[in-house]
Amino acid sequence: MRRSRSSSHSLALAELNITPLLDLVFVLLIIFMITTPLLEQQLPVDLPKSSKAASANLPDPKSILTLTLSKDGSVMLGPDKVGMDQLANLLTQRKARDPELVVSMRADSSLPYETVFRALEAVRSAGARLDLANFPDNKK
Repeated sequence: MRRSRSSSHSLALAELNITPLLDLVFVLLIIFMITTPLLEQQLPVDLPKSSKAASANLPDPKSILTLTLSKDGSVMLGPDKVGMDQLANLLTQRKARDPELVVSMRADSSLPYETVFRALEAVRSAGARLDLANFPDNKK
C-alpha cells in the first residue's frame, strides 16, 4: 500500500502548472506595450511636402558615380581604381558625356583632410554635383 501512495504522489508532481508563467508573460507584455511608445518620443517636426518640381530635381540613378577614398589612400571611381592626379580629368570626361553627373563621395574617417580636399577640388573643377555618402558603421 505504501508503494501505491508514493507513485500517486510522484504523478501529481510531474504535472507542470503554467498559470504563473502565463501571468508573468502577460505582465511583461503590458510593461513593454507601455514603455515602447515612451522610448520612441521625438521632437514634433512639421516636414515639408514634396512637390513635383522637387522630385524632378532628383538625379537619374545612372548619373550617380561613386568616388571612394580608402584608408590607404587609394581612390576608386566607380569600380575602377584611379590615381588622385587622374581624378579631375576622368571626372571632366564623364561630365562631358553626362551633364547631370552626381558624384557620391565616400571617404574613410581616418584620411587626412588634404586628401579629402583634393578629391573635393577635383569634383568641383569637373563641374559635377557632389553628394557626401553617409553609411552607418557596421563594425559595432
